[in-house]
Formats: sequence, C-alpha cells, structure tokens
Amino acid sequence: MNRGVPPFLLPHADVVNARPWQLHQDTGNIPLPTFLPDWDYNTDLHLTREIQVDTIRALQEATLPGTTPLLLVVEWTAAAAQISDRACRIPVPDSTKVAVTADIPGALLGGALILTTRLVLGEDTPAAEPFLAQHAGDVLYEDIVHVELQGTAGRLPTYVVDFAEAGFHPDARWHVELPTNLSEPAMAAVQLYLNSADTEIINAAKKAAAPTPVQRRLLAWLEADLTSRLVEVALKPEWRETLYDYVNDVDSIGASLAALLSMLFPHDSPAALAAMRDNDPGRFHSQLQGALRRMRAHHDDDAVPPTV
Repeated sequence: MNRGVPPFLLPHADVVNARPWQLHQDTGNIPLPTFLPDWDYNTDLHLTREIQVDTIRALQEATLPGTTPLLLVVEWTAAAAQISDRACRIPVPDSTKVAVTADIPGALLGGALILTTRLVLGEDTPAAEPFLAQHAGDVLYEDIVHVELQGTAGRLPTYVVDFAEAGFHPDARWHVELPTNLSEPAMAAVQLYLNSADTEIINAAKKAAAPTPVQRRLLAWLEADLTSRLVEVALKPEWRETLYDYVNDVDSIGASLAALLSMLFPHDSPAALAAMRDNDPGRFHSQLQGALRRMRAHHDDDAVPPTV
C-alpha cells in the first residue's frame, strides 16, 4: 500500500522485525499462506506473529523524545464485505519480542483477508520542530499482508458423473443439489456435480490453485452461479423468517446461508431482499451482481471452486 509522502519523519523500516503470521490449527501453528484453499465461512481464523521493535532507533530516527510511548496495532479487513475491525493493540516494550494476535470470525470474512500491522504513537507528543509525528495514532511503520480465501463453492461434496446417465442435461457443465432443511449439516447439504464429458470444467477444478486465465473465468462463472442459487434458496418464503435462528448452530446450512447473506448484503434483511426480488427483480439481480463482483474484487477475478 502506497501511503504517499508522510507529513513527518519516519524511522527506517528495519527498526521493526516482524516475523511472518502464523495460523493456529488443531495440529499446531503453520505459516499463514497467501491462499487458504480449505477455508469456509464456518472457519474462524486464529493468527499470531512475533514482532520486535528497536524503540531507541525508532524514536531517534523519527526525532522523538526517548520517553514517547509506542503501540503496535493490528487491524483486519474482510475485503468482500468491506468490514474492518481492530484485532490487537498493545504497548511496545523496549526492544523486547512481543506477540500480536488476530482472532477473526469466519462468518465475517470472504474474498480476501487484509491484515495491517502498524507502529503508532501511543499518545499526543508536542513537537518542538515541524514535520515530526505528534498525534496519537500517527503511523511510523506499516506492514500489510493479503490472504486469499476460498470462495462460496469451497468444501462442497463434489462428484464427477456422466450427466446423460445421471438424468441431467448432457450439455450442462455442472448441476447443483440444494438443501431441503436449514438444520442439515453444511458439509453435506449442497452437492455439486461436474459433467465428466466436459474436460474444460474438470481441468479447471483440478487446477483451481493456479488456473489459466480461461479457467479462471470459467471458475468465476461457476462460483457466481452457485452463489446466486444459494441466495435464492435462502430467500424461500418458509426459510427467510427463521434463517438467522440457525446462526449459533455453526455446522448447519442455515448458519452458512445466513453468513453468506450477511457478507453479500450486510445492510439488508432477508425479508427486504425477498421483497426487492419480487417487486423489482431487475434491481435485485443487479444488486446481487454487484455484490458478487465486490466479493471477487480482491481475488483479481479469481473465484475458486471445490477440489476434485
């Protein structure tokens, strides 16, 4: 991120030694990858990293008093939903390693996760000269990490079948079976079938981690179609009034659909969305199209299908 020319002196970036982010898993911590292929909306992220700041150098190079308090602040942003929050804010000890953390609910995420670590002034510090940092929150150092997250189609049961034998249209690329009950386990409620005769979609799915430009567009089409189908089923009259009753049943398809609607339409209730769809379908579909485009904006149009 280019912050432009700062209005005050900054220390050299090497006054901060920030180790890579670590992702906590049941089997231990691993380095946080730039792409999480197995993530879905029910997966919370627990992250940590070690940071050591040479506070003496930082303050000297910024021409600040040696007693100036410094803070490390971590913020996260869910790119698709444009939601941001502060994950961590801790004082900086003198040249001692500290651990900063970020615990992020999966239901708020989507598209890409942006982690921003900053070294800032802890309080107002009157400057004796111009062009010196002096206000609490003035940023002396910034580090930004982007993590691409799995898309809507992630972790679905996926089958490659002969569409003619299965009773599906033989020229269709994929077929989606949708849930019949909000309490169904999310991992089994939606099933995706790929046409075994369609080598383009099969190869695209197999190479989802590194698709060609053509495969990327095909996968984006698959993701958009699947997401649209899930939105439509979430707005069924018999479901939309009780959808958010399933939020605490984190393994249910109801919770997953509620998270999806909240991510795509953070300011609209299911009832309002259904009314828009029924009364002004053109506007509803353009709103959905815009939400899907926003969800992919930080993917570089890179929608990700399930692993085959």
